[in-house]
Amino acid sequence: MRLRTSHSIPILMLGAVLVAGCAGSPTSPPLNFGDMSPNNLRYQAETRREAGDLDQALVYVDKLIELHSAEAREMQASLSDYPPAKDAYSYGTLNGVGVAYLIKAEMLMEKGDKAGAREAYSTLSRDFYYAQHQDGKYNWYKTGEVAMQRLEGLKADPR
Repeated sequence: MRLRTSHSIPILMLGAVLVAGCAGSPTSPPLNFGDMSPNNLRYQAETRREAGDLDQALVYVDKLIELHSAEAREMQASLSDYPPAKDAYSYGTLNGVGVAYLIKAEMLMEKGDKAGAREAYSTLSRDFYYAQHQDGKYNWYKTGEVAMQRLEGLKADPR
């Protein structure tokens, strides 16, 4: 059977559009929790966030929080002030969980979930206040204080 030329062109164009549409669909890479360490999970979350996949990034921070919060709470309870910078690496789990809550709150804000962001900032400032994070210039900043400042900003903006 032979197709008429006038009908075959639209059919070919429709087929090409379908194939191109299916081939170009963005898909998230499969989850890879690696060794489940706070550093690995945070890295995966930040990588997914930079790629624009907030949903997968949230899976990684939630896994970090789930696996490491108990140990981080013990570290937090042992402190009465921020550890000096020379000792900050000794509190890697506390620092990792604190950063996870900070990243989670920021991503929830990006998604428009202010209530979820408030909860994450509150948990960080209440339960992991002495967590710290080192920036790319090797300066330590206090994630609990950052969370408190952002909570104040959210209170000022009732929307």
